[in-house]
Amino acid sequence: MKKKSIYLPQFTIGEEAFAAFPEEMHRFGRTVAVVHGEKAWAAAGDSVREALERGGMELVSTLCYGKEATVENAENIAAFLKEVSFDLILAVGGGKCIDTVKYAADLLEKPVFTVPTIASNCAAVTKISILYHEDGSFREVVKLKFPPVHCFISTPLAISAPLKYFWAGMGDAMAKHVESSWSAKAGEPLDYGTELGIVSSRMCFTPMIREGEEAYQDAREGKLTAALENTILNIVVSPGVTSLAVHPNYNGGIAHALFYGLTQREVIEKHHLHGEVVSYGTLVNLLVDQDLEKLKAAYAFNKAVKLPVCLADLDLDPQDPLEDVLEATMANPELSHIPYPVSKSTLYEAMMELENYRG
Repeated sequence: MKKKSIYLPQFTIGEEAFAAFPEEMHRFGRTVAVVHGEKAWAAAGDSVREALERGGMELVSTLCYGKEATVENAENIAAFLKEVSFDLILAVGGGKCIDTVKYAADLLEKPVFTVPTIASNCAAVTKISILYHEDGSFREVVKLKFPPVHCFISTPLAISAPLKYFWAGMGDAMAKHVESSWSAKAGEPLDYGTELGIVSSRMCFTPMIREGEEAYQDAREGKLTAALENTILNIVVSPGVTSLAVHPNYNGGIAHALFYGLTQREVIEKHHLHGEVVSYGTLVNLLVDQDLEKLKAAYAFNKAVKLPVCLADLDLDPQDPLEDVLEATMANPELSHIPYPVSKSTLYEAMMELENYRG
């Protein structure tokens, strides 16, 4: 192997996370272009502006990224910012906003920093952008040259967001451990980064089972506790460690492939969140693998916090053969590396078994 680079997340978390802007940004320059989500900027704009000003940074442009994580929106951002003189980009928003801005920054070859305004996924630290078509259906996963330079996680901002995003984020994070460890079960030798990432992925699962329900209640009550901060990190950062460290072969699995398959159905895109649907796929993944110990723990957790455990929880009919969903699932690149043969019938049988599972 001639060269391999591994990037691990750099982040600041806390009530005063934005106070770290100058120490992290100044080495790249003093002028900032902010690209944001509409609701995110309404929630975070004042505190971001004030922190930039206090840190001696000049905000030279603000731009809403759009409504969807698309190639077209990223290209529009890049075209707009080409006409602006600035040193670095700050992405402020949820996962779709941040993925769009990361891709635009990659096109512009500019450093990007992130402020996740909801704790729902690891987009704020990863080196990929998950992109969709305008209708919300999955398009592709784009590999980027670099991850964000630094992520700033404001805990008050994270818990002031609608609770449903944190709720779904717990489900999304747990999938990372189940999928990465499952994809390595063929027993082939693992390189350093892959083994590091898979071992680290336990942080996405074990602490969530232990204290995720408590953290969810703390978030509901607006209480900044150790359990809540740990859970935010295990949603935003821990899956990012795995994503950044492992070989791409070990960065996917059934849970996410099934999510992308399920986006064939309009009800999923319109009424259900990414991590919510992925948490259902995690249970299917565990059933396919017959990992009954983890299945029991994950099922009990989902029941406790009311994440989905059956098709009806996703507004889908258990009598539906789901042929289009299964076809799209099997074609998804998340299943490009699997430890043993998996077919449409394998997935469907596991989904039907889950319908009757009670823990």
